[in-house]
Amino acid sequence: MEKIKINSMNFTKDLFIITDSNGKTFTGKILKGSVDFRIYNEDNEEVNLSNIEEGDVIKIQTISIKSSDLKEQKNNIIKKIIIKNKYVFNSESSDDIKSDDENYFS
Repeated sequence: MEKIKINSMNFTKDLFIITDSNGKTFTGKILKGSVDFRIYNEDNEEVNLSNIEEGDVIKIQTISIKSSDLKEQKNNIIKKIIIKNKYVFNSESSDDIKSDDENYFS
């Protein structure tokens, strides 16, 4: 797995493209409106593509395929992405905590 910082993310009709801060490009196919790779957080839970943003540092696993095109010698196909957990959820139930409005009207 390689650790990268996302510089840009783009979509075409058939591809999802990530460019890292060094200019290296990673691609994933889009099939029937979904990407064909998996995205996980640090807790090994699968998450949505919407959890990835430009500027994020991610771990990315790729399959390298040599291209016959001389301009594009290697194509880095995305196999798996691991992102950092962005949110920490409190395990307390919202029913256990009075809101400020409830306290105000009491």
